[in-house]
Amino acid sequence: MSDDQESDRSVVVPNFHGRQALDAWLSGHDAGLLLQGPDPDGPHPLLHGIVVAQRPVAGTRLGRWDTVTVWVRDAGEPAGVREPRRPRPDRLPAVKAIEPESAGDE
Repeated sequence: MSDDQESDRSVVVPNFHGRQALDAWLSGHDAGLLLQGPDPDGPHPLLHGIVVAQRPVAGTRLGRWDTVTVWVRDAGEPAGVREPRRPRPDRLPAVKAIEPESAGDE
């Protein structure tokens, strides 16, 4: 096989570190690579989180459609901020309902 044919079938691994997992997966696919988590048979797909490590490292030359393993860290709760309020708000004392004065009490 000539060097030209070999270079057509190989891909330089991009740096996925710090990217959203789905974005990394899509750009890896565009480059001709398959991304997977460290446990490809695990229950969670590689869609959520931030890429914190990859193997092989960026700059490595792989064959087209070879696999790159990435580790992701959870990006946090997607439903919003769930922090306790500190200090807690003051409780208001219970107030008795004010009865309207009746017009016929005179």
